[in-house]
Amino acid sequence: MITVYHDIMVFYSFISFFIAYAPEDSNYQYLLDKQLAHYFQSWEVAFDSTKNGMRTSQGCLDLLNWYISLELRYEAYLSNILGIRYKNWYFGDYNEHISNHYFQPFFQIRENQRLFLTITTHYYKGEDEIGIGYFYGKNYLSFLEVFLLVENFDRNFSLQHMENGRAKVIYKGLQYPMKLNVTINKNWMTGRFRTEFTICKPYLLESTDEPITYKENGYTHSWYIRFWQDIRNFRLGFLNTLKYHKKSVTDSFLYFNDKIFDDTPEIQASCRLNKKWTPILYLTYNYKTEDDTTFYERNVFAYLIDVEFKPEERFIWHFGTQRNFYKNNSGLKIKERRINIGLEYHYKNLWFYLVEAMEGDFPTPKYLHNHTYVQLMLRF
Repeated sequence: MITVYHDIMVFYSFISFFIAYAPEDSNYQYLLDKQLAHYFQSWEVAFDSTKNGMRTSQGCLDLLNWYISLELRYEAYLSNILGIRYKNWYFGDYNEHISNHYFQPFFQIRENQRLFLTITTHYYKGEDEIGIGYFYGKNYLSFLEVFLLVENFDRNFSLQHMENGRAKVIYKGLQYPMKLNVTINKNWMTGRFRTEFTICKPYLLESTDEPITYKENGYTHSWYIRFWQDIRNFRLGFLNTLKYHKKSVTDSFLYFNDKIFDDTPEIQASCRLNKKWTPILYLTYNYKTEDDTTFYERNVFAYLIDVEFKPEERFIWHFGTQRNFYKNNSGLKIKERRINIGLEYHYKNLWFYLVEAMEGDFPTPKYLHNHTYVQLMLRF
């Protein structure tokens, strides 16, 4: 029996070697989409400048999936020293699906300091999150924010009436997933700096049967940074998103170990020729490895040339082209090119952006249309 099982696992591993892939590999233009999905630098500053606002970036990933990023922030005072902040964060991508809405009452210690209590509720109570936080800053243009959070803190309690067994999986002792979130944001006349990092403590889940047949432990660390600086008519910028994830699962006699490293740095450079014309260059690189039953590795390089034409204050036209070079350790190499045209519209506290990415490789496939992305921001 053991020999048969071993042969099956060897065969599975052998086959998996040839089909190793990441979910986003269903879209070999994924890095091009990521270039269009992030907000312009002017949008970042505008959102920082308000306490109450909403912004979203959405677009087509492939025939089955949308990319969706939605942020909402609103705060109000209940007295001179007490207030409440509500935040909503919805994110949908190949590897991440987040739907959190945060209720955050706060105590105003001083004009520029707050203490927060935060709770995030979900339909399934076992996924609720609770924590405390500290905020230093007069507004969102320049601040330091630190939160200590406990994820899934209600899981064990919500399952207390469930009979012990393999189906009842709870956290062992106090080994809940805990994380430290730190955000530093700074704006000045000629530039901006923002960094966010999350450090997680490993968690441990176990089934309640005897003997224990299921165990799971893991953690995820992440780091984000975006920076730019104006030097006369030139602007230089840098953007990076880094994630490291590790998870181990023991399920009866099966053992699964997953490690993911994903890094996406981007260099940005622009030159304002006059009041109407500004060409911008984005150079983006993605390196990802995943080690589970097989080892997966990919390298993707992409560039985006975007020329802004601003005939008046409310309208900005965007004309450009994108190209990426995809390669993974299975020997797959793919090149893609797109031609873009977009329109940005600003009216008071409402900003809107639409960009159409068209096929740039000729002869084109059946349709000239490739992907479309939209962005909307409201400040109130």
